[in-house]
Amino acid sequence: MDLSDYVDVPTRFAALLAKWPELRIKEHRPEIVTIGDKTFISVTMQAWRTPDDPIPCQATCFEPYPGKTPFTRDSEQMNASTSCLGRLAGLMMSFPKMASLEEVVNRQTEEKPKSFSADKPSEAQLRLLKALGHTDTVPATKREASALIEALKEAQVNANGEAF
Repeated sequence: MDLSDYVDVPTRFAALLAKWPELRIKEHRPEIVTIGDKTFISVTMQAWRTPDDPIPCQATCFEPYPGKTPFTRDSEQMNASTSCLGRLAGLMMSFPKMASLEEVVNRQTEEKPKSFSADKPSEAQLRLLKALGHTDTVPATKREASALIEALKEAQVNANGEAF
């Protein structure tokens, strides 16, 4: 799967702030939702473009609970928040794909397709690594970049108690 045209959430959020400097985001309390025999964490966010925005944009995302991959397990709520912010940005501005890079990567099976593991990191992954403060060597593959991104996010959560 070619992920090169996916725009990561930090880049989407930066684009929103560039367009609407007074942007305000509100994340509502996550909810546990059961659909059929499956359980999800639901996150809803609203965005006001200006202080007097009469109709804020709203998005909702669901993340399976428990997470189905090593990247989502024990981080379901944080992943739902990140995905929701990416989806909210996708509703407010035009990006090549609605799903964020994180949503796509999190939905990959544990056994990644060969093209995913063998290809060089995407530009979106490199931007996200930079946004996370990574300045060391560039990972050789998309899989290595994804693992490093998750490790850096986890380190930030552990360091300051908040999700990236």
